[in-house]
Amino acid sequence: MKKRFDWLVLVLYLSVPLSLHAQSDSLHTVLNNALKENVTMDVVNGYKQLGRFYEANLNYDSAFYYYGLEGEYIKDQYDGVAYDTLIGKVYMDFGYVYLYQENSEMAGKYLDSAELVYKRAESIGNVTRVLNNRGMMLNDMNEFSLAVEYLLEALDYANNNDEVSNKSSVLNSVYINIGNSYIGLEDWENAVKYTKLAAKYRSPVQINNGHVHINLSSAYLNSDSLDLALKEARIAGAIYDSATFVYGKIGALNNIGQVYLKKKEYSTANEYFEEVIRLSNEFQYPLGFIEAWVNRSEIFGVNGEYDKGIAEMLKAEELCNQYNDKLYLRAVKENLAELYKQKGDYKNALLAYEQFKMLNDSLKNVEKTKSVNNLLIKYETAEKDLEIQTQKTTIASRNTQVTLLVSSLGLILLGGTLFYNRNKAKQKQQMQAAIIEEKERGLEAVVQATEEERKRISKDLHDGIGQQLNALKLGLSSVEKKVDGDLKSELSHITSQFTKSADEVRQISHQMMPRALMDDGLVKAVEDLLRNTFQYTEITYDFEHHKMEDRLNERIEISMYRILQELLSNIIKHSEATKVNVQLIRLKDKLSLLVEDNGKGFGNANSNGHGQMNIRNRLDMIKGTVNYEPSAESGVVAVITVPL
Repeated sequence: MKKRFDWLVLVLYLSVPLSLHAQSDSLHTVLNNALKENVTMDVVNGYKQLGRFYEANLNYDSAFYYYGLEGEYIKDQYDGVAYDTLIGKVYMDFGYVYLYQENSEMAGKYLDSAELVYKRAESIGNVTRVLNNRGMMLNDMNEFSLAVEYLLEALDYANNNDEVSNKSSVLNSVYINIGNSYIGLEDWENAVKYTKLAAKYRSPVQINNGHVHINLSSAYLNSDSLDLALKEARIAGAIYDSATFVYGKIGALNNIGQVYLKKKEYSTANEYFEEVIRLSNEFQYPLGFIEAWVNRSEIFGVNGEYDKGIAEMLKAEELCNQYNDKLYLRAVKENLAELYKQKGDYKNALLAYEQFKMLNDSLKNVEKTKSVNNLLIKYETAEKDLEIQTQKTTIASRNTQVTLLVSSLGLILLGGTLFYNRNKAKQKQQMQAAIIEEKERGLEAVVQATEEERKRISKDLHDGIGQQLNALKLGLSSVEKKVDGDLKSELSHITSQFTKSADEVRQISHQMMPRALMDDGLVKAVEDLLRNTFQYTEITYDFEHHKMEDRLNERIEISMYRILQELLSNIIKHSEATKVNVQLIRLKDKLSLLVEDNGKGFGNANSNGHGQMNIRNRLDMIKGTVNYEPSAESGVVAVITVPL
C-alpha cells in the first residue's frame, strides 16, 4: 500500500493525539457549531473534515455520506465560480474514496468531473492539482508510465500559467510524484534527479519537505549510496519529528534500519526495526508492520531463527493480501523462499520462489521505464525547442502578417465572422451538454451515497438497538410475573418505558429507510407514510393508486417516496389544510404522483427553500418534472411526472 502524500496524510497526522471516538465527537461539535452560527465555509469544512476522518479510518460508507452532505450544502449555498471551485474538491474526495475501494473506473470519472468544473471556472491552479492528483492516484495503482503522462501535463500547466497560485508548492508536489514514479519503476538515478528538482521548490507544508528527503533516502538506499541514504533519512526524520508526523517518522526509522542492515550491523538495524514495530502498533499503521517485518527478515536468517522469521513473513503476507499490495508481497515471497531454503525446507522454498518469480514477472518495469524516459526526453526537448522556435516564429510571422492583412483583410473578416459564430454556437452546445452530464453524474453519486448510508443506519437501528431493547423488555416482563407488590409496579413502569423506547427506535429506523419500501414497494410505503404523517393531526387523507402491482426501479421508488415526504411536510408546516388527496398512477411509460390539498393556496408552492430544492434535485436525477396548479378547493395540486 503506497503512502498518500497530500491532505489525507495531514488528516492522519492530526488524528494521532486523540482517540477515534474523541476526534469524531470533536469534529461533530465543530460542524454543529458552524451550522448553528450559519458560517457557510465553516460548514463546508466541517463536512469535509468528517469525510476525511472516516476515509482515513477506512469507514468508506460514512466518508461517502459526509462528502455527499458537503456536496448538497454547496449546491444549496453557492453558484458560479465559487460553486465550481468547491464542488470540484468534493469530486476529488469522492475519487479518492473510490480509489481506496479499488474502483479505478469511478475514481477516474470523479476526477474527470473535477477537471471539467475547474476548467469551466478557468481555475488553472486547480486543473493543475487535478492532473497532479491523477498522477498520484496512478502511482498508487502502480501505473507509473500513465502517471507520468498526467504529471508532465500538470508540470506544463504549472510552468506556463501565472494563474497557478502557490506555484512553488505545486511544483514541489509534481516533482515528488514524478520521483515516486521512478521509485516504483526502480530507476534510482532518475528518482534522485527528479526528487532533487522537488527540493528546489520548498513547500509551506513541512511534511512535504520531509517527503523529498525520505524519497531521496529510498533512492540512495537502493543504489547502495548508504551514507547519503542515512543522511537523507535522518533529515526526513527530523522534519517529521518537528511536525509531530509519526507516520513519516516510521518511514525514516525504517530507512535508517535498512542502511545498518546493508552495512551488516544487525543489532543496530534490529533496534530501529523494533522501534518501527512499536510505533506501528501504537498508532495502528499496517504499512509500518509490513516494512519492518520485510526488512528484518535477513536478521532472522543470519541468527538461525528461521521459524520466527517465517512466522513474521506469513503475518506480512496476510496484510499484503488484505491491502492488495503486490510490491510488498513480492518481497515477502522472496524472503520466505530464502528462509525456507536456509531451514532446509526445499519444498516450501521452491513454492515461495515460484510465487516470487510470478509476481516479479508481472511487475517487470524495464519497458515501462523506457516508455517514461521517452516521455520525459520529449518534454525536456520540447521545452528547449520552444524557445528557439518562438524566436523564429516571431520573425516569420512579422513578415507574413503585413502581406496577409493587406491582401486578405476582407476575406478574413467575412470568413472569420462566420467561423467564429458557428464555432461559438457549437462550443456553447458542447459546454451545456457537458455541464448537464456532470451535474447529473455528481448529483446521482451524492444522492446514492446518502441513501446507502440511510439504509445502513436504518438496518443498524432495527437489527441492533431495536432487537436489544425488545429482548430487555421481554426479560423484564418475565421477571415482573415472578414478583409482587411495589416491585411489580416499578417493573411494569420500566417495561412500559422500554416499549416506548423500542417503538421510537423502530420509528426512527423506518424514517431513515422504510422497511415497507424495501420489502413491499412504493404503494405500501406510501400507505404507511400517510398514516404515520397524519395520525396525530386533524388532517384527513385519501390515497388511490392504479396499475401499481409491479415493482419499479429502486432509484425511482426511493426518489418518489422522498419527494412525497417533502410535499407532505410542506402541507403540514405551511398550508393549514384539513384534507389531502394522493394519487399514484402508472400509464405505459410514465409514472404520475398527484398531491392535492385544500389549504390556503398557491403561495408556498414556488418556494425556493430547501424542500423545493430537494424535490428538483431528486427529479433531475430521474429526469422527472413537477407542476404546481391551483386546486379546485383553493389549495395546491402538485403533479410529479417521471418517465419509466
